[in-house]
Amino acid sequence: MIDSVIKNEITMSAAYIERKGLYQDGVCIVGSHPVAHYLSKTTEALGGEVPLFSSVTNVQGNFSRLWYVIEAENYSADELDAAIRSAEQQQAEFLCIILLPNIKQNSVIQKYAEMELFTAMGDVLDPLRKQLSGHRNVRAIFLDRIFGGEFDCFNLAAISREAQENNTIRLTQSMANRYASALYISDAIDAVFTVSRYGKAGNVYNASSFYLSEYQLMSEIYSMLARHGVKLTVTGEPSEPIYGALSNGKLRSLGYENVCDFSDALRYTLLHHLERFSIQTDRIHDGYSGKLNTLRVIEKDMLREIDRICRKHDIKYFISYGTMLGAVRHGGFIPWDDDVDVAMLRSEFEKFRQIAPKELNEHFSYESHVNNNGYHYFFDRLTAKDTYFASKYSDDYEMHKGISIDIFVVDNVPADPKAAYRFWKGLMRRRMIMNVRWKNTARKGKAYLLSKLLLPFLRLRSMDSYSRSYEKAVRKYEHNDTGWVMPASSDHKYRGTFPVETFSEVIPYRFDDVDTFIPVGYKDFLKAWYTDNYMEMLPLSQQNPFHDYYRLDLGTHIQEDAEPRFDYMGELK
Repeated sequence: MIDSVIKNEITMSAAYIERKGLYQDGVCIVGSHPVAHYLSKTTEALGGEVPLFSSVTNVQGNFSRLWYVIEAENYSADELDAAIRSAEQQQAEFLCIILLPNIKQNSVIQKYAEMELFTAMGDVLDPLRKQLSGHRNVRAIFLDRIFGGEFDCFNLAAISREAQENNTIRLTQSMANRYASALYISDAIDAVFTVSRYGKAGNVYNASSFYLSEYQLMSEIYSMLARHGVKLTVTGEPSEPIYGALSNGKLRSLGYENVCDFSDALRYTLLHHLERFSIQTDRIHDGYSGKLNTLRVIEKDMLREIDRICRKHDIKYFISYGTMLGAVRHGGFIPWDDDVDVAMLRSEFEKFRQIAPKELNEHFSYESHVNNNGYHYFFDRLTAKDTYFASKYSDDYEMHKGISIDIFVVDNVPADPKAAYRFWKGLMRRRMIMNVRWKNTARKGKAYLLSKLLLPFLRLRSMDSYSRSYEKAVRKYEHNDTGWVMPASSDHKYRGTFPVETFSEVIPYRFDDVDTFIPVGYKDFLKAWYTDNYMEMLPLSQQNPFHDYYRLDLGTHIQEDAEPRFDYMGELK
């Protein structure tokens, strides 16, 4: 069932799907498709706002299309003409997607219902047809929402409102016999592109992602909200079955396939409405669902160990990056974050690197290229020994894969901004070479040919020699009092330099239940890293854990001194 939604609802809903290959304003909105490889807003070219105006090309770049969405009962003919002219200037096909009013009718006779709709809307559609038919490069797709019977059971906005206002999910036994199909926004947009490319004129194509009962839907929602105190009530008597599902067999004959799993689709859609109604839920990666709190307990134990050693030996350190932002904005972890970072000035770090391996308690180890020839990172790490934490990045390589805290260094850099940028750029080139050598395969994209040519020569040196060479380079200005510093080994994007006073002193700051420190110039750092609006929450579509985990084993050391204290979700109580 394709919902006849207004322009901003399409764009907003589309922001919550998985990254699959098609982007709008940096947010992916559809699954991979030969036609739908690249999407970019071009409203500026028209000098005004339009409903949804985007250009599409395929991987080879030899298919160009402009995608324009309007509501049949509410659109500007002048804006439509401007969009068509823009497509003609770019020698692109113009795809006009026309949203029709909802049709409430039994799905068996939906084609006849559409005929009736077109007849009833003749006064609206006839001028639109005339406007579009005068151009050879224009194709039109009419979208409407058809659902069977006399009910619409998948009103997630209403269900979410009920959960907030009454703290309840209400089930009736009759829901078990009320069946319908549903279509997630990513599948909807993918269906549009499939039909626009392969569909035949005059045909009706149904698109649906899932077929289930209203009872199944409500039960799944309850399972997501139960841990937040939402209650379940079941009332009523069974009823006769009601079927309102659509068949998408005709669409599948064009090669269409659903791209979004039901649980993911429900979670993303529900989170959108829960966010709107201020219900807090956890957005947890599937790889460690039910384990995030336990993971954080271990990371805080490691942070306490770093703090203990630094206090004992008068070493200045501070929490950094997302950990610093979390402390300042949330009082602890960013709700969707999954790691802890600390940093030190180079002089403090060298003391810590010498002392920490000898001082750490038996549960932790110190990882560095200094004590591990196979170590590949550009920073040192503190790792929990009896844990396993493999990501897509690390799973294929020989290295310690435990839960860890990254330890970054703030190094001296030239005072001249241009010289500092050249210094940083040189470090990035070294890192690129090291990555090619470590992965032992050519890079993809523009650097493919160069990396393929260099790789045989890069293999002549060990990773350890590259690590030593890189550290020598990053410490080039260690003994020069330039007055300027930067975290040179921590990011692939240039963030500028900082006066050394930004980090030379630290102040006590609470991170959740851990006493720790942040630099006196933390505001300047956060602005440089996260913009002036660092106190504002990210859009829901960007609230994702940074790491893509393949395997997670939390070990046993956190419960050695007590009975296991886990709730039904696997979280520590």
